[in-house]
Amino acid sequence: MINEKKYTMKVVSRRTGLTSHTIRVWEKRYKAVEPERTDTNRRLYSETDIERLTDLHRATQQGHSIGRIAQLAASELKALVDEEAPSFPPPPPSPPSPLSLDGDGHFVAICLEAIQAMDAAALETALMRAEVAMGRKKLLTTVIEPALRLVGELWSRGELRVADEHLATSVIRTFLGAMHATHRPPKGAPLLISTTPAEQWHEVGALLASLSAQSEGWRTLYLGPNLPAEEIAATAINHGASAVALSILFPGEDVLITGELRKLSRSLGDIPLLVGGRASAHYAPIVEEIGAYHLRDLKGLPALLQTLRSG
Repeated sequence: MINEKKYTMKVVSRRTGLTSHTIRVWEKRYKAVEPERTDTNRRLYSETDIERLTDLHRATQQGHSIGRIAQLAASELKALVDEEAPSFPPPPPSPPSPLSLDGDGHFVAICLEAIQAMDAAALETALMRAEVAMGRKKLLTTVIEPALRLVGELWSRGELRVADEHLATSVIRTFLGAMHATHRPPKGAPLLISTTPAEQWHEVGALLASLSAQSEGWRTLYLGPNLPAEEIAATAINHGASAVALSILFPGEDVLITGELRKLSRSLGDIPLLVGGRASAHYAPIVEEIGAYHLRDLKGLPALLQTLRSG
């Protein structure tokens, strides 16, 4: 369109109700819109961009994940929003609360407050108190895993900054590493190898799997992140592993991960392969195809390990 009016980030933020940080995250990570750039690299948005961002905002408020809807065509997005629009004005929203402050959610909320305040010491203290209150096994599944999932969701929506997410990951990684180092497995325990596939650098999920296996009486060999299939398989075979656990955090559809899963499954032979992590659901058809086990969350790991051990 010739001479179409363009708008600055400030105007777009006001008209869509989105923060400028959220708009940048949606643009960079999900390619939700592609604004023009001035000679000085300032973003300029069209009316079409504003309408799309507004519809994306409404859809996420209705519960849709931005990662799943960012690439919808304009007509599909509009239909999705209109289909779920209420027929009467909704009541005023209550103040946002990530989880109930009752029970275990109390610790998750305290962790989130520390993360938002960029207070590493407060986050570590909250994790230590939670471990004392509920024990290591429950800490992993009801505090640390939900807290990390919540941080990821808030970051993807632009409600947490990259620095917040990095602080949370760093503190929790250090805390879990210290726990991992103190484990003394029983003699003759089966061995679980835990890692992430090639180009997967987020390791906390794999470390959580290793710690959960330790709580079930397994020996564990945690290899860190970003290992190619042949290295994982060679380690598993050479050390007589009883199972291999992989954590996949993102992206949702990556041919590299698909290829690595197939290669690893072939190389492992009869050694069971367990696949979990936030993005693992996207690879469920491949996991089923290769005969691996899909872990939807950490709570399902103990029962599966017991089955593998008895089998």
